[in-house]
Amino acid sequence: MAGRLPAGQFEIGKDGVGLLVVGFDGSDPSRNALAYATGLARRDDAALLIAFVESLNTATLWFFAGSPIIPDSANDLAEDLRDELRGSGIPWQFVSLRGDAARELETLASSYMADAIVVGRSRSTWRASVAAKLAKRARRTVLIVP
Repeated sequence: MAGRLPAGQFEIGKDGVGLLVVGFDGSDPSRNALAYATGLARRDDAALLIAFVESLNTATLWFFAGSPIIPDSANDLAEDLRDELRGSGIPWQFVSLRGDAARELETLASSYMADAIVVGRSRSTWRASVAAKLAKRARRTVLIVP
């Protein structure tokens, strides 16, 4: 058939994912999301962009306003990630952000042209959870891991 590409070739991009954004706060659901994303990245030869998003509640806003310093919790998470992903062979980067978690994860994924966002199921009510907000508003695939 004229115009067909040879088997195994695609017109745009590659088969599978190239970059996954993972929401990570150290909780069990976020660790499950990281484990799932790590396995997917390994199978698809992809990279991970792991993001900790600190909520800007009133106390945090006043304490960290204008401060370029990463909070200790983010430093602790970065150290945990180094230990957890050591030897995985998967390229990854950790970023710490402040703001609304769903909005920040989507903005990050958009700016890096990520293929999907992976988050853990929240312990809060479904309507208020980051996973629910992403599932309703994200412009890319959202994987919610139990």
